[in-house]
Order: sequence, then structure tokens, then C-alpha cells
Amino acid sequence: MSLVNQMLKDIDKRHAASSATPASHKDLQGVIRSAFPWHTLLLGGGLVAALVMAGVVVFKGKREPVPVSAPVAVQLPIVVASAPVQVASLAAVSKPAEQPKLVEPPKPEEPIKAVVPALKPTPTLIEKPAPSGSVSRVLTAEQRAENLYLDAVERIRQGQNSDAQGALRRALSEYPLHHASRQLLARSLLETGQVDSAKTMLRDGLTLAPQRLDFYMALAQASLVGNDLEAAIKTMESGLPVASDNAEFHALLANLLQRNSRHDEAIQHFVTSLRKQPDSANVLLGLGISLQEKKDKASAAEAYQRAIELGLSPSLMQFAQDRLRQLNR
Repeated sequence: MSLVNQMLKDIDKRHAASSATPASHKDLQGVIRSAFPWHTLLLGGGLVAALVMAGVVVFKGKREPVPVSAPVAVQLPIVVASAPVQVASLAAVSKPAEQPKLVEPPKPEEPIKAVVPALKPTPTLIEKPAPSGSVSRVLTAEQRAENLYLDAVERIRQGQNSDAQGALRRALSEYPLHHASRQLLARSLLETGQVDSAKTMLRDGLTLAPQRLDFYMALAQASLVGNDLEAAIKTMESGLPVASDNAEFHALLANLLQRNSRHDEAIQHFVTSLRKQPDSANVLLGLGISLQEKKDKASAAEAYQRAIELGLSPSLMQFAQDRLRQLNR
């Protein structure tokens, strides 16, 4: 049998016959464990096509047939190229005014103009996907609030608390159920001395989401900033119906009750917290304090010893060691 379990059994024996001690002290058995459970080719092709078409058109221009009025002009290109003397005989047959028209080559621009229309569809093919790609997804109110929250976090890191508070208020205006924004805004308000505003913000949050234990705890801590211990305890007690066995919630309530000298109730909530987190050194230290206040020295010494073994911050470690020495005298 471990030393912790033996201590708990001793607690039961000493308090079994006492009506002043709540029956919940029996829940201490087995609570403290020693174990530690716990995301562009088209243009080039068009140019080649243009050159080919130009050659074809020029070639066709050279082979263009002579009008019906002068059928002998079919051989004109060959005669002109090989024997200029025959041009005079040709002139006697056909009208001189028509000769320039028969041999006039087509203008270079004509084949290019014929090819240009084929290049026009190219920009159209590129631009067609643009409309669908340019349509951006419409953000929901929750997403807009999340963006504002992230902006506020960055501003707080830069020490711009006023700007951060403005962003957080806009986030809650967009989406009142953005709980992270409400928590951060309440904390920022507390740090800047706006206690009443912080309380109002948290009460509004509890109205919208009465199951949020973090709002109960934040509101209780805001009351402590205002030195209103009773209000802090009442806030926490109002959250008990939804708290279940949440270790952090019960540990905070136990500490508040302990500060109010309600040690029997404090022990009960320390035990409930330790059932979920048996290796929490701070909770064990708190349990030891209340047990010592109830004159249960052996159990208190056991709790202090276990807290020391698990490890505490330097200041709390010194406190626990001092208390343990007092009990061992």
C-alpha cells in the first residue's frame, strides 16, 4: 500500500465519526497517485502560317489567268521573263492599258491580312478561364471574424492594444460567437484597467454560450481583479451545473474557497480536480494547505511531499518545503 493511499485511509478514520467534516473527504482515497498517467506557341505557328499563305498567294498571283478578252496573255509571265521582244507582238493583240494589270504582283500586305484573322482567337482562348478564376470565394461572417482576430493577435504582439481592441470588437460585431475574440478582448481590457468593460463582455458571452467554462473562470478572475472574492465564488458556483469533472474549473473554485476559509469545500473540489489530474503539483499543494488548516497534519504532510516530488516553481517549492518542515517538528 502506497504512502498516499495510507494517508487517505488515515483521513477517513479521523473524519468518519465527525459530522462537521463533509462526507466528501472520503473521496480522497485513491485520488493522489504516484504514477504519472496523462493543410506562346500559337503566335509562332500563326507567323509560320502567315508566311506560307503569303507564298501561296504570290504563287497564285503569278499564275492568275488572263481576262477572256485576251486569252493569249496566259503565257505572258514566261514570255516577259525569257524574250522581251514578244511583248511588242503581245501589245498588238491585247490592249496596252491592260498589261500592267496582268503582270502586277499582288501587294505584300494582302496575304498577311488574310492570315491575321486566324491569330485573333488566341487572346480569346487565354482569357476564357480568367472570369472563373477571378471569382473569389465569399467569406462567411465567422471567417471575417477569424481574420480580424488574427490581426488583433499580431497588433497585441506589437504593443498596439487599442488597435487590437478595435479589431476584436469588429470581429464580435461580425460574429458574436467568436469566443476566442471575446476572451482575448476581455483579457486586454483587464490588462488596461477596464475591469467593468471586461466583465460586461464576459457576461454577454455567457448569455450567448452558457456552457463556456472559460467565460465563468475569466469572469471570476475579473472579479478578483476588483477585489470581489464573493462575486468570484458565486460566478464559479453558477457554472457547476455544466462543469462536470473539469479539473481546471474545480481547482480554481477550490482555491477561491480556500481564500475564503471554506476549507472543507475546498478539499472537496481539490479532490475532484485530482481525480482528473493526479500529478498536478499545484493542486496537491493547495490540498495540503487546506488539510493543514483542518488540523490533518499527516495528510497535509503527504500532500506536500508529493507536490515537492512532482516539482514546483522555485517560490512554491520553498513554501512547500517550509510547510513540510513545520509539520515534521
